[in-house]
Amino acid sequence: MINDDILKAIETGAAIEIEYTKSDGTTSVRRLSEVQFSDEYGKAYIDAFCHLRNERRSFKIDRISRVTFVDSAGGSSGQTDLPDQPYMFNGNKRIFALYGNDYN
Repeated sequence: MINDDILKAIETGAAIEIEYTKSDGTTSVRRLSEVQFSDEYGKAYIDAFCHLRNERRSFKIDRISRVTFVDSAGGSSGQTDLPDQPYMFNGNKRIFALYGNDYN
């Protein structure tokens, strides 16, 4: 069901809210828009604009425990507001390996 909801969000451009558990076990709720499969990590990951961090982020699909469709006001079902500026690569950001190791 989670995979079906993610595929629907990708196909329709809908915004979603996910419950996500990081590799260290911490859980957070993220509101995502512009959802797509990751070009970098493949179809086991999604890439999306994260409204909590205000930037594009990658999420491992099997760490997503809940998907809810949201509208621009944060309610259920619909589209979300898109960021004012396109994503810009930040060469100063830390990157992470697939298994959680930090690289500087």
